[in-house]
Amino acid sequence: MPIITVEKSFKFAEGGNNVIEIEKGVQEVSDRCAEVAIEHLKVAKKGGKLPEQGGDKASGDGDK
Repeated sequence: MPIITVEKSFKFAEGGNNVIEIEKGVQEVSDRCAEVAIEHLKVAKKGGKLPEQGGDKASGDGDK
């Protein structure tokens, strides 16, 4: 599953049925969710580090 850095929270219908809200920060999401966020809504960028990878969930940055 891809990791994206979300700049603005958004709602996404996972599987077309269950609506979930994707929060601002670094998120691990489905391929389709990443495509919608990056290509269609333009509210996220590819990449980032999850906290368990040594990143800061809020900004997508590593240790400061």
